[in-house]
Amino acid sequence: MILRHTPITERQFTFDPAGNRFVGEISSTHGFGRVYDDACDEGLTIVTLEGGEIVFVVERTDRNPDGEITGWTLRAAGRPGPRFPLPSKLLDLTLTLFND
Repeated sequence: MILRHTPITERQFTFDPAGNRFVGEISSTHGFGRVYDDACDEGLTIVTLEGGEIVFVVERTDRNPDGEITGWTLRAAGRPGPRFPLPSKLLDLTLTLFND
């Protein structure tokens, strides 16, 4: 089952339609929480302007040459609850967060 971490409004991010992604800063979130009830993957939940919810899971952590985290790339995982699939237009939606 996909879990619902403390939701964040879509207004906290900028949407880049060309890249089909949200962009923002980690300080605009509540941090990461578990995404699945049977795994330790982490991510967060965004509440869209239409009132829907999308759970994103961390796909990649970016680091500088000194090993410090500079950002994260998350991909849309689904909706909270027992495996609600996303519409096909949202399957390639991503979220880029910068470590500010």
